[in-house]
Amino acid sequence: MTGPAVKSATRPVPIIGIMGAGAIGLYVGGMLAQGGAQVVFAARGRTLEALGRGLAVSRYDGFKAELKPEHYRTGSAHALASCDIVLFCTKSGDTESAARELAGTLGPGATVISLQNGVGNLDILKSLLPDHEIVAGTVPFNVVRLSPNAVHCSMEGPVLVGACGASAVLAELARGSGLKLQVRDDLEAVQWGKLLLNLNNGLNVISGLPLRRQFADPGYRTVLAMAMDELLAALDAAGITAVGATRTNPRLIPKILRLPTWLFRVVARQQLKIDDTARSSSWDDLQAGREPETRFLNGAVCALAQAHGRTAPVNALVCRLVDEAFAVKASPEMPGDKLLALAQNEAG
Repeated sequence: MTGPAVKSATRPVPIIGIMGAGAIGLYVGGMLAQGGAQVVFAARGRTLEALGRGLAVSRYDGFKAELKPEHYRTGSAHALASCDIVLFCTKSGDTESAARELAGTLGPGATVISLQNGVGNLDILKSLLPDHEIVAGTVPFNVVRLSPNAVHCSMEGPVLVGACGASAVLAELARGSGLKLQVRDDLEAVQWGKLLLNLNNGLNVISGLPLRRQFADPGYRTVLAMAMDELLAALDAAGITAVGATRTNPRLIPKILRLPTWLFRVVARQQLKIDDTARSSSWDDLQAGREPETRFLNGAVCALAQAHGRTAPVNALVCRLVDEAFAVKASPEMPGDKLLALAQNEAG
């Protein structure tokens, strides 16, 4: 384990642990660390080795920071034992194994805040870490991993966390770091709203395109709108409310996606700032040879629909095509009009 002491000699300083040193974990932890927060990254392999040389964080608006290793600590999950707040940033498929690593390691009173994609992670964390406060959170913007120790935030938006004592502490630290963070008391509804946006993750794998170019394709936008319609119908059947993770009402997003491309660009320019480097986290998973998260995203829509007597054929199609892409370790780079034809056929 490397880095400075984590407690002040004169007063206690909140210690922030990052469980899952991927793009999101490195960006959020890096931003907090460059603002002066005490941050500990649980990392392994080449990420752990690379963090020993420093960490670079940058943002779509030109912000850049180069952190030297003395600005944070690194180690295994056991390095988080003294943390007051742990930001849980692993892939959804790793939630159970990572939570088991933390069990018995965290000190009493530590709060765990999930900043993961999909729904259902909180239930897993609560069952495996019953002695700790588990709080929902979400990251509705895109972060690109440029190298093992360099990340770039390519889209605007705040980190959203549920209301609790630890969240207030985190918000105070964020204010001093330049990290945008909002405390919300409707995080369950926000998570469903975030899932609506994450339905594009698998489509980004299928297209093989940067997000900006993908959204310029009316075929891909229409398929995404169809997938969103299935989620909204399933939420209605389940009596679940979804709140927008962005400034746009979730029920307006499918309508916006179906606008003519020239008009979509006008509306999107007002609602969403995104640069040319943006890709989905699922695309990053494909490049890194990790397991796809699709079953926690589009797969969650299929499960919710089935539980309430509905179907979600477009989301099922996306799951199937993403699984095929991961099986061959390459994007099919399917044209948008071809995917749209497949989706329309599946939807009947």
